[in-house]
Amino acid sequence: MSRKISMRCFCAFLFLTGFLVFFSVRAEALAGLSVPQSPMFHAASLPDVPLVPAERRKELLHEMRERFFSPWAQTEPRKAKETLEWVFDRYGKGGIFGENLQPRPFSWAEEQRKASRIGAAGELNRLAASVRPSSLRLMPTDEPVFLSPDLPGEGYPFDYLQNSLVHPGEPLFVSHLSEDGLWAWCDTSYASGWMKLHDLAFADRAAAERWMGFPLAAVVSENTVFRREGTALFRAKVGTLLPLVRKGIAGHLVAVPFRDRDGNLGVSQAAVSADDVEPVPLPLTPWRLASAAEEFTGELYGWGGFLGNRDCSAMTRDLLLPFGIWLPRNSAAQAGTGEVIPLDGLSPAEKKALIAGKGVPFLTLLGMPGHVMLYIGTYRGEPLVLHNMWGIRTERNGKEGRHVVGKNVISTLDLGSDLSDHLPGRLLADRLNRMALPASRGTMPD
Repeated sequence: MSRKISMRCFCAFLFLTGFLVFFSVRAEALAGLSVPQSPMFHAASLPDVPLVPAERRKELLHEMRERFFSPWAQTEPRKAKETLEWVFDRYGKGGIFGENLQPRPFSWAEEQRKASRIGAAGELNRLAASVRPSSLRLMPTDEPVFLSPDLPGEGYPFDYLQNSLVHPGEPLFVSHLSEDGLWAWCDTSYASGWMKLHDLAFADRAAAERWMGFPLAAVVSENTVFRREGTALFRAKVGTLLPLVRKGIAGHLVAVPFRDRDGNLGVSQAAVSADDVEPVPLPLTPWRLASAAEEFTGELYGWGGFLGNRDCSAMTRDLLLPFGIWLPRNSAAQAGTGEVIPLDGLSPAEKKALIAGKGVPFLTLLGMPGHVMLYIGTYRGEPLVLHNMWGIRTERNGKEGRHVVGKNVISTLDLGSDLSDHLPGRLLADRLNRMALPASRGTMPD
């Protein structure tokens, strides 16, 4: 059964039988999670109509493509020296811990600084593309950097060298290589960092132009496997964009990148099911957004893409990208995208009323320091958000801690209020300071 048909059947099933009204309702002890955890449940009562006029959709798609391919328009790296200097100023002066949760010696950071060859930034200046899922690291190593695990909310899984997950097929600009030649400092459209050299392939200008000449297709089924001549190349997560070679009814033909024996970009073609990959942009309606959001249900939290999982801003970015809406990488920048409505100075009740009144379900971002969420509508009068979160701030005997949730959930803005040790004034509703409508005309952070 196709995804479009199954969505309608799913919604009809909800209304006719009510069987899934409390789908996953009691999965957690927290009262703020005692709501249906299916995004489609919350979209079922919404009209399945376009949320953005056709002309604005064209503008958004043009902006998205321009941003997505922006590394291939570069002629020099984006502040590579400044960024690397900041990294070692922040994490190279002690107070950092390794995978054994013991302090790292100062010599370790000095070795990483030497390996980073900061003075060589801009030495290579080549175009490239990612050929498999990878990570952007802030030092050329897989070894982690944690802050003291004795601090609230620190230690595992907050490896501060993990900057972002990179999907296959992303345009890159390569500044220079590490001392051992195994890592490349790369700019993506949304972040920069060290990527393993074997995870990318170099492209000349002609190859980049051919790649950009195609329309795009988006992975809409999590962990779809792509193959070249029967051999598996990679698993792709939702939010991966690849060139669409030919569109079909039951399936499509897309271009898939690989690294040839000389390290250059090779391109093959893969036949994929229309249930796994769809042409960009997807129809921007509540039902389609909710259907895409189902793929994120229950995903474990991954700071900066740690272990291949998403954090809060990676979830919102990957959800909206197939719909032709480009978002920056971090939560603060996302909450400043498009039309922004300030929430500072309002009481929690006033914030909820404003969100319910002006928010567009499944197309509104709610921001606070260090976190971003997607507003998906109301349930029994309470605004609900979809977000991948780590934990709720607690305090016991004067010591701050965390009640760990550690995954993607749908919750109220009062999540944690029933915890006897929750930190007063630190709930989601208390800390919200901005509401952003990213599809509306407004600002686009650099």
